[in-house]
Amino acid sequence: MIVGTSLIIDKINELEQEMKIRRLWLSETPGFANYFEEKTFSDGKDFAQWLQYVFIPNHKKSITFHSNEADKKFIVLQAMKFFGKDIMNGKLLQLLIEIDSLV
Repeated sequence: MIVGTSLIIDKINELEQEMKIRRLWLSETPGFANYFEEKTFSDGKDFAQWLQYVFIPNHKKSITFHSNEADKKFIVLQAMKFFGKDIMNGKLLQLLIEIDSLV
């Protein structure tokens, strides 16, 4: 395992724990989880569900390193869009910044 991969998995596990602490983690899978390409996100709750059911599982399964910064999609920018000022409170923003810097 690549050292960076282990660090990313650790950060994603921390993200999962922080979402549970902030009560953003759902116990039941929403219907859109299998058809997320069609989902339109309107708020932080929708974005949190996307993190839980799409982003986290996909990054736990296969970590992809981007060699070209131009191809990189920053999760923090999207999180700020949907959570607004709420993301400034707590550890969630810091974890997303760290994950963005690693993937």
